Order: sequence, then C-alpha cells, then structure tokens
Amino acid sequence: MTMQSPQDLFLYNLGSMYDVEQKLAQVLPVLANECQNPQVKDAFLQHEQQTRQHVRNIEQCFQILGRQPQSMDNQAVTGLKQDHDTFVQQRPQQDVLTMFDLNAGYQSEFLEVANYNALIEAANNMGMQQCIPLLQQNLQQDQEAAKKLGILIHQLGQKKA
Repeated sequence: MTMQSPQDLFLYNLGSMYDVEQKLAQVLPVLANECQNPQVKDAFLQHEQQTRQHVRNIEQCFQILGRQPQSMDNQAVTGLKQDHDTFVQQRPQQDVLTMFDLNAGYQSEFLEVANYNALIEAANNMGMQQCIPLLQQNLQQDQEAAKKLGILIHQLGQKKA
C-alpha cells in the first residue's frame, strides 16, 4: 500500500486496528483461562465477545469504503504477549499472575482508546460519517473495559495490601 493521501493513512490505521483486534480476540481467552478470580475471568471473557464484534465493525468500515479488510501488522499486542510469556516463565503465584494479566489488559485498552480516537477524528475530517458510529461503539466498549479493569486492579490490590 502506498501512502499518498490522508485516506491511505486512514486505511492503514484501520488495518492496523483490525490486526490489533484480531490478536486480542486470541489473547483474551488465554488470559481468562489463567485467572481463577471469577470477576477477572468474566471481564476477560466478556471483552473477548466485544472484541470479536470490534473485528466485525472494522470489517464493516472497510465494506462501507468499498475495500476488502486488510490487516496491517501491529506489533503492540505482539509485544504485550511476549511480555506475558516472559513473565509466565518466572512461575508467578496465581494472584500475581492475575494482577499481571489485569495490567496487560489495562494497557491494551488504552492503546485501543488512543487509536480509536485518532480513527474517529480522521473519519470525521474526511467525511466518512458511516464509519464513525462503528468506531465509536468500539471506543466506548474499550473505555468501559479499561474502567472495569482499573476497578478490578484497585480492588485486588487493596486485598493484597
């Protein structure tokens, strides 16, 4: 893909988020399975379902724009997964692994929030009004997930203190 216009950049960034969401849809069930805390497990599984909808919303944006969905490799989630795998090799206690997983999920949500804000701004600037509600839905769910994970981090942290 050659970058010659703001629309090319938008499509690249949309493809990058497509890759992020697809990778997260694979990682979230792994995190859920690692957690014995039912609230944390539920939070990850619920967000996995939302993430699968995020993938469909992005595919719908591509369709609206008359394009085939195209993933652009995004290394952010790959890096978070590598950090996770390295941490797991340290054989942490279950509660420590749960906190690590919560923090990793929290980080990924803010990555998504930043990217969706930028995509919405770009779509608005270019008059791609039909994509905006789909991107806003993803943004809102990621903001809610970040809030929920933040609360769980706080609650579990207080129990350990």
